[in-house]
Amino acid sequence: MEKAFQDLDDWLAVEKMPNGKKRVLQAAITLFSKQGYNGTSTAQIAELSKMSQATIFKYFKSKDDLLLFIVTPMIKHILPGYGKSFAQKLRDNGDDLTSFIHFIVFNRYQFLVQNKDAAIILISQLLINDEIKNMLFNEIQTMKDIFIDNVWQPLVATGELRDDLDLLQFLRTVIGQILLYFLQSQRVLQIDDQKQIESDLNKIEHTIILAIKNSSICQV
Repeated sequence: MEKAFQDLDDWLAVEKMPNGKKRVLQAAITLFSKQGYNGTSTAQIAELSKMSQATIFKYFKSKDDLLLFIVTPMIKHILPGYGKSFAQKLRDNGDDLTSFIHFIVFNRYQFLVQNKDAAIILISQLLINDEIKNMLFNEIQTMKDIFIDNVWQPLVATGELRDDLDLLQFLRTVIGQILLYFLQSQRVLQIDDQKQIESDLNKIEHTIILAIKNSSICQV
């Protein structure tokens, strides 16, 4: 299974592509994240990248094609569960529900922060772009069995989950909390105090656990 990139700079560094193409991508990521996709023109991308519009269209058929090239790696790696490496890290963190949720929340939040600009682009497009929404849905379907084996089954094996909780409800609860806090901390409030972020993430863990834990088990 493909290993997830650490951040977009890492991805661009290891991808075999011409320097001009990398410059176009870096400029597009910067502008799309700050101005929005619809608020950015190829002329602006050309100006920031110091490449001609003709060069942009040499590498990408259209602005849409450029957008898809940027968000595709995020879509492919946004869901945890990539092979034995993630599964081992999850188990190394502990074998109870609280430990698992702690690892998932911090791991996925860090993934979003490491890929901040691309994550903001993806989230904004998920609200309005049907093609990207379908791409994400299809990737989730593709990754479903791997996610079940490496993440869901260990969670179920704790015996602490609500009996009526299914995988989709779990994903909505966890992903919703993490994405909302990511936007709040990185886009709206721009929190850079790591102690504050850690405290906030601990509160999010607590909220998630209260929502998914069997009520017959002692509360966290």
